[in-house]
Amino acid sequence: MTTRFDIAAVVTAAVIGMPMMAGAQQAGRDAPISGEQQEADLRVIAARCGTPGFEKAFYKQSRAAVAAGLVIKNRDPVQVEKTITSLRRSPIVLVATQADCAAELKRLAEVQKHRSELLRGGPGRKK
Repeated sequence: MTTRFDIAAVVTAAVIGMPMMAGAQQAGRDAPISGEQQEADLRVIAARCGTPGFEKAFYKQSRAAVAAGLVIKNRDPVQVEKTITSLRRSPIVLVATQADCAAELKRLAEVQKHRSELLRGGPGRKK
């Protein structure tokens, strides 16, 4: 008898807890994303939507931005790079369909353009 009660208690707890878990997941999606998580997401999107050449160029520039301290300031770039690598998510979560890739690639191109200006020293640098 206690086994039936235990199973019923587990099932009831799971059913009651599911809406609470869904709310927690939604709150997690709406929470601000850290710079490291954002960088990891951008790398995954570049891999999913871009050509192999685009992915390689974006990854190289991303690593240069991490090394220059553009992603996270005042932290060891090696530790930031390790964190970014560990935070990579599934590409399906970030880009559900290939139809979304055009907008994402446009956004990545803007990020690349902005970073290249920052890495070169900006448009107003002295020559």
